Order: sequence, then structure tokens, then C-alpha cells
Amino acid sequence: MSSNSLVIIGNGMASNRVLEELGTDHPFHTIHVLSDEAIAHYNRIMLSPLLGGETSLEAITPHQPDWYDEHRVRIHLNTRVDFINVQEQRVVCSDGAEFPYQALIIATGSRSFIPAMNGSDADNVIGFRAMSDVDVMLRQLPAMRHATVIGAGLLGVEAATGLRSHGVDVTLIHRNPVLMNRQLDATASSLLEAELIRRDIDVKAGCNPHTMQEIQRDQQRLVTSVTVNIEGHDQCVMTDLVVFATGITPNKEIAAISGLTCNHGIVVNNRMQTSAGHIYALGECCEFDGNTYGLVAPIWDQAKVLADTLLRQYGSAATPERPQDKSAHYTERQHLTKLKVSGVDIHSIGQYEADDDTEVLQLLDRYDGVYRKVLLKQNKVVGALFVGDVSDSSWYHELMTDDCDVGDIRVNLLFGRTACAR
Repeated sequence: MSSNSLVIIGNGMASNRVLEELGTDHPFHTIHVLSDEAIAHYNRIMLSPLLGGETSLEAITPHQPDWYDEHRVRIHLNTRVDFINVQEQRVVCSDGAEFPYQALIIATGSRSFIPAMNGSDADNVIGFRAMSDVDVMLRQLPAMRHATVIGAGLLGVEAATGLRSHGVDVTLIHRNPVLMNRQLDATASSLLEAELIRRDIDVKAGCNPHTMQEIQRDQQRLVTSVTVNIEGHDQCVMTDLVVFATGITPNKEIAAISGLTCNHGIVVNNRMQTSAGHIYALGECCEFDGNTYGLVAPIWDQAKVLADTLLRQYGSAATPERPQDKSAHYTERQHLTKLKVSGVDIHSIGQYEADDDTEVLQLLDRYDGVYRKVLLKQNKVVGALFVGDVSDSSWYHELMTDDCDVGDIRVNLLFGRTACAR
């Protein structure tokens, strides 16, 4: 096996994006991708439509074998990594296989956080992060009458709506009174909650998970009910499945046992380099400047920076298109987050809650389910939130990223680009 190899641990979206950014003219003899899953790379963003029967695994598998051949990539499925021999630049797998590397990328992603509590180790208590979670749900559907989803962030809402589309009764439990509280304010949340209730999903918001005493299970290690405390009263919810969507935990263990610096995630610098030479990390497993990641937009930025780093570090001399002194560096920036939840379009940009220095412009039409909110500081857009009508969200994002003064168009700003152009 050639030591002029790039080895990537992980076969998720971050790994795939780096392969796409490297292209076919990369400097490595072979790229080895080590996956602990049994199936080819798939688009994890599409797990919810897959659960809902709106798409197929084939449709969300972006590349065929000939694509990997053209890129000199070999995929090793069912290959679990035990540790990295940093001194000898070798990856050691649980089946005894070893992969020497010239450069190594750790793209191990994250896993659902499932709190330690009575009953949480039952066989039908799962997260919602991988194809294996969807497989569990689909296998149990014929006998499933009720499912409980804990956590109403994006993934929790998607899991609830996906299960409900199969005719399963669903209870959605959230600790915060505001659903998707990392992207929405109370008004936007109320529009989303109304849509979920219209679909006969039982929403229980403002329920602190610390008041959940236990998950009851039977002798076959299967959940039978969940006890939650709502407004000071215990309620027993009879259920056949519990899905935790209460956050993610970076998969940093391989890096940690191999001696790399880790905090909440694998610590990287602005070129995605870890504390060890020739080892890089990106995606949900990494930590930059104290931040970890759960949305794809910053990971796409990281993949572009990492590909640039690898091409400069291991490729031929700098070219006019890639001068040595213009290397890419990762920086945090505001992204336009596009969410399609339960048939409702939601776009969120930057700041979505006002502070003392913020001016708020907003428009609300509850009948049509349309909400627009724009936040300004000194006549400059610092955030925006759209529900229902998201047609001009990219324009508002441009106004924010270009630091435009909108004083002259402020009176029409809520009505979009066309109104402001008159």
C-alpha cells in the first residue's frame, strides 16, 4: 500500500465534500476512506424525507463507483478504526488492517446525545443521525402505534413529522417554550407549532428534560412509557419508540486516545490542522476557536479550506491560480440557514432576537403563515428571519454580508428587493 496516500476516517458529508473539493488532480496516489457503516456515502440531510417515504436511499447516494475510480478513491466499508499511530503515520483498524498515510483527515462526525437515565439503554431508544436510526424506525413501523420524540430542534421536528406521515401518533417534547429555539423566535415558533398541531402531532413545549424521571421498559428491553413533568404534574405517555434529538456529541474518541488535543471536539487551527503533524479534522467532530458545528454551511467552508491546505502542502509548487502566500484560512461567518420543516419554509440569518441596540422591523400574517423579521443596527442588517415567504432571503443575506447601509430603503425594506428598487 503506497505511503503517498491520503487517509480519511469517516464517510459522511464532510468527507465527501473534501473529495469533491480536491477533484481528480490531487497529489495523492490513492485516497482511502474508512467507514464504519456498511453502506456507501449518502446525504444525511435527506434522512427526514427518506423516513417520510419522499425519497429513496439510491436517490440520496450522490456518487457511483466510477466517480470514485476517477478520483483515485477507495472506500473501505465496515472498517472501524481503533487508533492512530501518530509517530509512524499509520491508522490501525479493529480487523487488523493498517493504512499508512502521508496525510490524514478525521471526519468522524457526531452522534446523538442520549442522556444517562433509567431506561435510556432500551433497544427502541434511538437518536436520529444515521441510516441505522431510520432502519430501526422503519422496521418497527408495522407494530408501532405511538412514538415519543424528545427535543424539538430541527432534527426532532423532522423525526416527528416523518413518523407522523406513516400514521403513527407522535408526542413531541421540548424543554424550551420556543420550538427550534436556536433558529426561531417565539412568533416563528408559534407558526411552526400551529402547523405541527394541524398535523395531529401532540406538542409539549416548556418541559424541562431534567424533570423526566425515567423511561419504563419491559423484560424484552423495549420501551413501554415515558414519564414527564409538565407544569408541575407528572404525565405518563404510553409509547413504542423514543427518539432523542437533544443535541449531538462530537466523535472525538479516536483522536483523544491517539494523543491529539481535544476539548469538546478535536481542536483545529484556521487551516483545519490538529495538534499532530499531517493530521487534519473538519465537520461535526472538530472544534475551532471554541465552536463546534451541527449545520452544513460552515462545514462546506472548512472543506474548501482543507482542500486548499492539502493541495498546497502535498502538491507541486505554487501556481498562478494557487499562489503560496494566498492560502485559504477558515473564519467564522454568518450563514443563511435554509430549513424546510413539515412543509413550512423557514430561513434564518444571523441575529434573530433583539437586544438593546437593535431596531426590529417585522411583518406577520398568521392566516397565510407568513412572517418576516429584519434586525438593524445603525441602519445595517444584522439578522433576519422568514417563515412561509422566503423568496428574498438571499438578498437580505447579501445586504448583511456586504455591510450595506439600508437607510435609504428602510421604509420598504420588509417588502423585499422589488419594493426597494422602485
